[in-house]
Amino acid sequence: MDLPLRGIRVIDITVVWSGPSACRLMAALGAEVIRVESIDHFPASSRGPVPYPPPEVIGQAKGLAAAYPGKDPGPDPYNRYAPFLITGQGKRSVTMELYTEEGRRAFRQLVQCSDVLVENNSRTISNALRLTWEELGPVNPGLVLVRMAPLGLDGPYADATGYGMHFEALTGIGSLRGHADADPGDAGSTFHMDDVAPQGVVFAVLAALMQRERTGQGQLVEFAQGEYLMQGLGDAFVASSLDGQAFSPDGNRHPAWLQGIYPCRGEDQWIALTVRDDAELAGLTGVLGEPEWAADPRFASVAAGREHQDELDQRLAAATAGWSKRALFLALQQAGVPAAPVYDEADAYADPHFEQRQVFRPVTHPSAGTHLYPSFGARFSGMEPEWGRPAPLIGQDNEYVYKTLLHYTDEEYDRLAADGLIGTTYPRSA
Repeated sequence: MDLPLRGIRVIDITVVWSGPSACRLMAALGAEVIRVESIDHFPASSRGPVPYPPPEVIGQAKGLAAAYPGKDPGPDPYNRYAPFLITGQGKRSVTMELYTEEGRRAFRQLVQCSDVLVENNSRTISNALRLTWEELGPVNPGLVLVRMAPLGLDGPYADATGYGMHFEALTGIGSLRGHADADPGDAGSTFHMDDVAPQGVVFAVLAALMQRERTGQGQLVEFAQGEYLMQGLGDAFVASSLDGQAFSPDGNRHPAWLQGIYPCRGEDQWIALTVRDDAELAGLTGVLGEPEWAADPRFASVAAGREHQDELDQRLAAATAGWSKRALFLALQQAGVPAAPVYDEADAYADPHFEQRQVFRPVTHPSAGTHLYPSFGARFSGMEPEWGRPAPLIGQDNEYVYKTLLHYTDEEYDRLAADGLIGTTYPRSA
């Protein structure tokens, strides 16, 4: 079978993670995704920090601050930044300056020959760029316009600015995350909103396209990311509405079972495990060699253990500390006890299960080189998602978009380039 979005053209005007990831998923499902970018306004939230850190600074940095191949930003760091390399997979890149009349004219032409537009900028910025249904609906009545305003397009907070952690705080998830009696700031920022929104956007786009098949009409899809995230907190909201109770963080614990994360042999090595009933508790203590405390009435059942879990956790930690996390994981699984090692990226790359299933697959990028990337996730018996097209270099598809899709002449195209309205690089001082 061909892919379900083959023949669908998506305009991507998104930043950071949630919007770019949604468009990446659509590209994997066969859509032609064209990322519209500016060379006058550097998108630091997508293509890396500015000003560009010098190589000696990146060499000493960790995490996303050093997320370039071999910690080398190279002459074009905006093409080599890890978050963009993954979220840009499968896409094309065209440069347009939407604040200019020429750029708006080209953009409207692109809208006319496209099916979907996704944007996740603040409402203020998107309105200024005229990314509204009132502006674009008449240009293409069949367009599916997805606006991912974090808190919706109306209401007192519609113009609020921020990132995932700010809007997550408003949803209430911040009050549930972390350890009991700990400061909320100790839980860190996990950006659930950015992680769950992309799949929801794809679902909404597919639904709108199906509706268009029936009616011939496109529509505005208002995808309020914060409200979508709140669907995952439904149990807490409903329970609170039933009896007025307020929920609080439980860390790694479970409201009905014995559960926790315990140290293993080596530095910063851990295993997560859950015991749901007394049979699993017997399996756990059996794997651990029937430690003396297993016969203590305070720990002899799940119900009793929950009453004394602080003390039980200390004993479990001492018992697991001598094991390698992978060996203990396999032994507990053999005994029927839910458990898994806490992996970092290197562990995941080396895991034989992930290797056998080709969870990580190579992609060769013209500037960043060949590296392993996480694959699509869903597997289908009748189709294979697109794979292997690397994230685009800035402006690499300018000629295709302007000349093939928008029918610009060579002279018109050259004039845009001469006027600095299109290009394939950012100023080094960006």
